[in-house]
Parts: sequence; structure tokens; C-alpha cells
Amino acid sequence: MLAENKFSKYLIYAIGEIVLVVIGILIALSLNNWNQWQQQREKETTILNDLKENLESNIRLLENEMKYIKRCNRSGELIYQLVKNENTNGLITPEDWHRAVLNGGNLILSQEGYESLKNNGFDIIINADLKKEIIFLFENVHLGLLRSLQWGASVQAANDKFILEHFYVNNDDEGNPIFGMIPRDYKNVIKNHYYFGLIDITRGQRSVYLELYSKVLKDNQRVLQLIKDELDESE
Repeated sequence: MLAENKFSKYLIYAIGEIVLVVIGILIALSLNNWNQWQQQREKETTILNDLKENLESNIRLLENEMKYIKRCNRSGELIYQLVKNENTNGLITPEDWHRAVLNGGNLILSQEGYESLKNNGFDIIINADLKKEIIFLFENVHLGLLRSLQWGASVQAANDKFILEHFYVNNDDEGNPIFGMIPRDYKNVIKNHYYFGLIDITRGQRSVYLELYSKVLKDNQRVLQLIKDELDESE
């Protein structure tokens, strides 16, 4: 009986030791999982802040580009009416001649934060709805804009050749090039049908780009607000 009691005590002690070891392991695993969770959330916050900076930069870029397109539109309209009416007495600045043939299609949006998100895996973002919005913005809206900006690229070389042949660079008093260009032969340029077509299609391109930029701007502003809301909730 004494032996059995002694064995029972040892058995209870052994079971107790096993239980303590198991509890220790579970606590260690829980702490490890919690640490990993915290690290993931810190990484998510970093990526969201990077995306926030990207979108803020894109919004400023889009707003500035839209303002510039409107300036080009004013210059383009002056030149368009001048050429359309073959007005040989029109007074146009070198800046107007230059802006009239710019379509505002040279736009590159920031996406460093999105590249970081792809490298870390989309599942780093817990909010499923926010994740979908971000992916759609960069993969559909931004790429769709990029494809639209390729419009007219096939004839750009011919347009550039025409400009070089019929205009010369505007220079300051010291001979340094400054923004703007001047017709080599004013009357020939305003009566040139190719130039009229170039001005006309550029007007159309600016109109399309202005509408596209406005939509993309709103999409960037909307997703930016969603990211800000998510960051505020995580604080």
C-alpha cells in the first residue's frame, strides 16, 4: 500500500509536470503568434502609409496636369481659330505656339507603395474591401489611363518632324533656349492643312485626357480617404 501511494504521488507529480510543460508551450506559441501578428500589422501600417503618400502625390500631379491642360486649351484655341480662319495678322506668343501642340499625355503616376504591397502579398491588408479597392485602382484605373495615354503615339514621330521643320526654338537675349517656339514661315504654317489637322486632333486629345484625369483624380481621392480611415482605426 505504501508503495502504491508513493507511485500515485509520483504519477500525479509527473502529470502535473507534463501539464505545466504543455501550458508553457501553449503560452509560448500564443506569444509568438501575437508577435507575428503585431509585426504583420506594423508592416501593413507602413505599406498603407506608403500608399497614402503615393496617392497624395498622384492627386497633386493630376490637379497640376489638369490646370496645365486648361492653359494649353486656351493657347490651342487661339491657334486653332487663327489657322482655321487663315488670319495672317494674329499675334501669338511663342508659348502659345508651343502649348497648342501639347496634349497633356505625359503623365506617370507614383506606385512605389503598391509595388511594396505586391512584394509583401496582398493578404497583408486585413480589410478585404480596402484591399479590393486598392488593387482595382492600380490594376484597372491606373493601367487603363496608361493605355489611353498611348493614343496618338504612332504618329508622334511624324508630328515632331513637322514641328522641327516649320518652327525654331524660342531663345532669350543671350541665345539660351526658353519655353516656346516660333514659326519659320508664319503664313505657310497657318495655311498648312497638316498643321491644322495636328492642332485639331491635339485639341481632341486634351479634351479626352482632361475627362480621364478628372475621373482618375476622384478615384484616387476616394481610395486615399479609405486608407486614411483604416489608419485612423488602427491607432
